[in-house]
Amino acid sequence: MNEQQFLKTMIEVIKYDEIQNRDELLGILRNSTITFVKTSNFTSKSWQFWENIDLRVPIPLLKSARTLKTQLERIANDIYIESKSYDFNSLYIKPKLVELESDNYKEHDVVFDEIKDTIIQGIRNAKYIIWVAVAWFTDKEIFDELVLKKAEGLNIRIITSDEQSNQYLMSELTETFDTVKIPLSGTYLSNRLHDKFCIIDLEYVMHGSYNWSKNARSNDETLEAALDRDLVKKFSDEFLRLYVKHKE
Repeated sequence: MNEQQFLKTMIEVIKYDEIQNRDELLGILRNSTITFVKTSNFTSKSWQFWENIDLRVPIPLLKSARTLKTQLERIANDIYIESKSYDFNSLYIKPKLVELESDNYKEHDVVFDEIKDTIIQGIRNAKYIIWVAVAWFTDKEIFDELVLKKAEGLNIRIITSDEQSNQYLMSELTETFDTVKIPLSGTYLSNRLHDKFCIIDLEYVMHGSYNWSKNARSNDETLEAALDRDLVKKFSDEFLRLYVKHKE
């Protein structure tokens, strides 16, 4: 198992296992690197040596990583595959060199069940920005989650379709958030906004077929969640295009 594969496996274990501090651990590992460090110290087995793991963490996350070191070390120990030559000894938390930091980490996942829960968790994880472009927005529970984030000082913008079937929360949306309503268009007023995506902190995007509506809860829907800055940039550019074009 190489270092990149080992780190990816740690991330996947945390994502899908019942682990405490899940979001904090994922935030650390997604922005870190690991290095296997072979030693010349013998284990209790003949001609087998100890091997350490250096976890290089961005400086702003060092304090959190050191607090969670025992948990990170336990996960690493579970994943490590002992060989005739080496066995796992310890995990060390070290600062990640600034010039080595990379914005190229990518992670994609597709959800077919519990889509609403995934959206709410994405909203709860936001720290700075939530930009939503969704055709129908009538789900009060998701609305309430956004209200809580606004109270934390986040920048929240909503783009939605201005049509009769989408009026349930329209007044609350326009009164509470920076909301842009896109009218029906075309010769027979049959053309409409049909986007369904949400950008979190300009780093994470959720998109697919799922409208933020009460009816969508019982439909067969798809949601892709992506931690991919190249993809997020494209969605952000489209959001700004719509926002500028239709902002009154």
